[in-house]
Amino acid sequence: MASEALLRLLLASGAACTLVLLLRQAMRRLYGAGAAYLLWAAVPASVLAALAPRTSGTLAVMPLPAPVAAAATQVTQAAASAVHSGWDSLLFAAWLAGAIAMAGWLAWRQWSFQRRLQASAWQGGPLLLGVWRARLVLPDSFRRDYDRAERRLVLSHERIHAERGDLLANAACALLQCLAWCNPLIHIAAARFRLDQELSCDEAVLRRHGQAGTYAKAMLKTQLAAQALPLACQWQAVHPLKERIMQLKSSVSPARRLGGKLLATMLAASCGLATLAAHAEPAAPRHYNVFLEMDGSSPQLLVKEGEKSGVAIGEGADQWRTNFVVVPAGSAIQVKANVSHGGKDLSNFTLEVADNGIGKFKVSDAGKDFIVKMRVSEVH
Repeated sequence: MASEALLRLLLASGAACTLVLLLRQAMRRLYGAGAAYLLWAAVPASVLAALAPRTSGTLAVMPLPAPVAAAATQVTQAAASAVHSGWDSLLFAAWLAGAIAMAGWLAWRQWSFQRRLQASAWQGGPLLLGVWRARLVLPDSFRRDYDRAERRLVLSHERIHAERGDLLANAACALLQCLAWCNPLIHIAAARFRLDQELSCDEAVLRRHGQAGTYAKAMLKTQLAAQALPLACQWQAVHPLKERIMQLKSSVSPARRLGGKLLATMLAASCGLATLAAHAEPAAPRHYNVFLEMDGSSPQLLVKEGEKSGVAIGEGADQWRTNFVVVPAGSAIQVKANVSHGGKDLSNFTLEVADNGIGKFKVSDAGKDFIVKMRVSEVH
C-alpha cells in the first residue's frame, strides 16, 4: 500500500541521513573529503532498497540489531493499521500535496534564476547549470577579476563537477527533498551534502593542480550565492567559506584516501542490504513428516519447524512420552527430543539426520528399555 511504502521511505532515508551526518566529519578528517562525499551514497542505496519489492526473508544474510528489527516491524504494522482504518488515502493525499508544493518551490527557484540570467548579465560566481546538458555560466568580469592561474583552478573545479556527475546527484537530492519533505532532517542533510560535494571537488582540484594559496585567493574573490539552486553546482554562502579554506590545508595520503572510499562504499552497501533485510517478508515455515516406531506402535505426525510436538504410549505411571522439536540445520534436519516415563523426565536427545533419514535413541527406567526410532522428511 502507498502508506507502507511511504513510511519505509521515510524511515530508510532518515536513518541513512542520520548515519552519514554522524560519520561525515570523522570520515573527512581521517580519509579526506572524497570519502565523506562518497558516504552519501548510503542514502539513495537505502531509499531504493526500501522501495524495492518485498523479498523472501532468506535474503537477510546478516542479523539485524533488535532495535532496528523492532522499529521496522512497528513501521510495517503501523502502515497496515492505517490501511485497514481508512487513513491510507488521507495520509497519501497529505504527502502528495506537500511533495507537489516542495517540487513547485524548487522549480520556481530554478526558473526564476534562469529567467534573470536571460534578462541581464550574470554578476555572481561561476556555476554549472542544468542536468543532462551542463552549461557553464561565468560572470562578465571573470577575466578581469581572476588572474590566469586562478581562472584555471576555478574552471577545473567546475569541470570536475561535470565529469563525475554532480549535477545528477544534486537532482537526486532535490527529488529526495520532495519525496521526504515532511522530515526536517532531510533538508539539513541536503545542505551538508552540498557542502561535502564542494569540499570533495576542492580536494580533487588540489590533487590535480596543487596551488592551494592561489585557489584560496580565487575563493575569496568569488561572490557567493545566498541559496543553492536545485539543478546547479555553484559557490554558495551556505558553504562555510572558512571551512573550505581550512580544508585546503589538510593532507591525506593516497592509500588512506583509497581505504576511505572503500570503507564508504562498504557502509553504503551495508545500509542498502540492512534496509532490504528489515522489510523482507518472513520466510514460510517448513513442514516435516515424522514417522515413529515406539514400543510396537507406528504413529505418524505432520509438524511445523520450531513447534513442539509429542506422542504418548500407555497411561498413568506406565506412560512413555516423547516430546520433540524439528528444525532445519543447513542441509540436514535436527530433532531435539525429550523422553519421560510416568511424568518423570528421563533424558534429552539431539539427533541430526539427512532428509528422509532415520535416527534412534534408547532410555531405560524401572528395568525397562524404551527404544524410539524416527524417520524425518521435509514436505516439499
